[in-house]
Amino acid sequence: MGEESEIEREFALHLGKTGNARTVDSYLRTVRRFLKHVGEASVDRISEEKTRAFFANKAKATRYQEVRVIGEFLAFAAARLPAVIDNRGSATAPVPAVRNKKELALRQRWSADTAIEKKRTDDDLIAKLARKLIDHYVYFQGRMKGEPENLDDVYRFADECKELIENNLPLFMSLSAQGRNIHSKIDERIQR
Repeated sequence: MGEESEIEREFALHLGKTGNARTVDSYLRTVRRFLKHVGEASVDRISEEKTRAFFANKAKATRYQEVRVIGEFLAFAAARLPAVIDNRGSATAPVPAVRNKKELALRQRWSADTAIEKKRTDDDLIAKLARKLIDHYVYFQGRMKGEPENLDDVYRFADECKELIENNLPLFMSLSAQGRNIHSKIDERIQR
């Protein structure tokens, strides 16, 4: 899989319509690592076990970002799977042979685990942002009451904000691309 596959080229074109070149490159690097890991050129043959193994042993922030990227890629790729025309003339997606109860249970568990992990990651981000917002509010309230400025707090706040932005930039850019008003700096970056 040294060469770029057709689905990767199509995905890159799709991303190019919604993101900037750095985002496209970042997403494609993640997709290439994923496809190399699962060892399948055909998306419909990627197993759940190999997919889970790809995300194992990754840091929480990295795992969250890669789940988003791979999820977007798999949804994009699945939408391009060939449709089967049945004898009534209607198009349907190809359906695998009869699934056994164990396979259905594994798929449901995978879906539930993914939803729980996404919720936990979202909640962690919201809690972290809330802590920082409250810290800043308390700091500014103290400054308005005449308390002396503490440069250590200012530098700490700036470092914490920078880390939050860098760790969640793909999320912020994605939300901004969807029309959410995140910040003018993010909007400018997407338009470049």
